[in-house]
Amino acid sequence: MRYAIPLILGAAGMLAASVAAQDKPPCPGADPILQEGATGGLKGTVKHPSVKKCPTLVYIEEIPGKEFKPPEKNPVMDQKDKVFVPRILPVLVGTTVDFVNSDDFEHNVFSPDGETYNLGNWGKGEKRSYTFKRPGAYVQLCKLHPEMVGYVVVLKTPYFAIADDNGNFRISDIPPGTWKAKVWNERLKPKQLDATYEVTLQKGAESEIEIKP
Repeated sequence: MRYAIPLILGAAGMLAASVAAQDKPPCPGADPILQEGATGGLKGTVKHPSVKKCPTLVYIEEIPGKEFKPPEKNPVMDQKDKVFVPRILPVLVGTTVDFVNSDDFEHNVFSPDGETYNLGNWGKGEKRSYTFKRPGAYVQLCKLHPEMVGYVVVLKTPYFAIADDNGNFRISDIPPGTWKAKVWNERLKPKQLDATYEVTLQKGAESEIEIKP
């Protein structure tokens, strides 16, 4: 188990928010100030060869005793040029995801994971929606195009980020305390996916961690 080292920031200390899921996103750029010093932040690097090949998710596993409301606006997973976009979509449990089709031909979305579902076939400009009620990773497949694959990763907290190609990530506005961070990508083995990394966050501070799955 590895421990994060808290870095105390001054009043002008900055922290990048990176909670939007993208397919191989650039390193986060904008640095909002920690909200009145009431929360902490986490930054670090994931050290694993798969990071350069696969979008890699870092997240806080849970905040015991606290539940979070899903977003009012549904996140979207598109099907474009026979590719799921983004390839990995991390969402909070209870979130409804809109699956859209931007191609000139029909697509399908189904998953054998969790409670399993098949949203059927639909054409360009249409959408189907699904509400994810259980935490876990759901592979997204298309019965009409077997080469297509994507993932919706359902989490217990909204504290997550997609690392860049070098494994760098930042997560903002996390409540102070000692929590467990985890990492996910499609190439990691079950033991690596189950591993936890303890992080201690302080008010108005940014902690740093190196994750080696």
